[in-house]
Amino acid sequence: MPTNWATNITFHDALTLHPRTLDELSKLVQRNPYVRVRGSGHSFNTIADSTQTVVILDQLQTEILVSRDRSIATVPAGMNYAQISQALHAEGLALSNLASLPHICIGGAVSTGTHGSGINNGALHTSITAINLVGADGALRRLEEGKDPEFYAAVVGLGSTGIATSFDVRVIPTFEIYQSVYGPVPHQLFQENLIDLLSGAYSVSFFTTWGETKSGEIWVKSTTCNPERYFDLPALTHKVHPIPGQESSACTDQLGIPGPWHLRLPHFRIDATPSAGNEQQSEFFVDAADAGAAFARISAISEKFRDHLLVSEIRAIASDNHWMSPAYGRTTIAFHFTWKNIPEIPTAVDYIEQALLPYLYRPHCGKIFTANSEYLQRALPRFDEFREYVSRTDPTGKFRNDFIKGILGL
Repeated sequence: MPTNWATNITFHDALTLHPRTLDELSKLVQRNPYVRVRGSGHSFNTIADSTQTVVILDQLQTEILVSRDRSIATVPAGMNYAQISQALHAEGLALSNLASLPHICIGGAVSTGTHGSGINNGALHTSITAINLVGADGALRRLEEGKDPEFYAAVVGLGSTGIATSFDVRVIPTFEIYQSVYGPVPHQLFQENLIDLLSGAYSVSFFTTWGETKSGEIWVKSTTCNPERYFDLPALTHKVHPIPGQESSACTDQLGIPGPWHLRLPHFRIDATPSAGNEQQSEFFVDAADAGAAFARISAISEKFRDHLLVSEIRAIASDNHWMSPAYGRTTIAFHFTWKNIPEIPTAVDYIEQALLPYLYRPHCGKIFTANSEYLQRALPRFDEFREYVSRTDPTGKFRNDFIKGILGL
């Protein structure tokens, strides 16, 4: 049986299809009572699972089309960011941001609100200007930013608002990034200066294991040459991996060596295994105004979970307008946890969620969390509207699996 990327989820497809044309996709949606779309499988819960028909779009389209004014590119939903970024860079173009790893497909990434880093950079879905999708009736529809209000429900749609076939994406001229790592960073220094530290360059990430040393490292990606010291923290003189003890060769170049955007913004190389591989992941998002206090609460309970942890990453994300986005309506700080692939993880996750309850955290819906639909209704201001939109556009629940029914309360 196929599994997700981390192998902690086994998929239960009754039928797995790889349509080659839009007409083929439309017809299979019409004739199947239940259809679930799956991307690269880089999810850590059952959001991509189904006991019915599953559609994978890796053969649907293979070409990126660039607009005449070179400000928009039309990108197939089944294409991964490694393919997208290499093709755009060859055209002298770029995306404004990328996630930590380029191995994920754009359809699954934007559908779950996946993001990169940078307090002025929106999550990956904010580069989308239009979505083309197949609805529950098999008809092809197009929703555009600034024109169709439902656009903001459909893009971060958790796979329940239709099957996205392609996206129009904003592109910019290609650019270079300098990447340096600084540390050690004492937890107290980071907590007291969290926003300033995460805002000091184009893209910044703080990594820690929440261990007894109470320190971490800060990864700085800049559009200009990095200084020898960042907030008086020294630059490391050797290349490192985010997870202590892991071989650093899988990571993109550091040490202030400039390189094209797509070879520096991700932490991991296109041709290498990202992170640990055999792992689980969780991520929780809080308002930037609460981030220092949230950091302190997590630190206070870290003894309960750190033995199960590989590493934790903290990043900033700009506010956006997408209804189910973790950054909806507020500048956001993301607390990410890369876990060992062991059965104890749900208990460890619950400790963190309980600590973050006062800040109305929002979970990454493609990763491990325990919050239910009643909690999500409080944490996400447009949750009820999204649920109504899903019910209205897919009244028979064609695109829903048990996971979606559970978190939406449908």
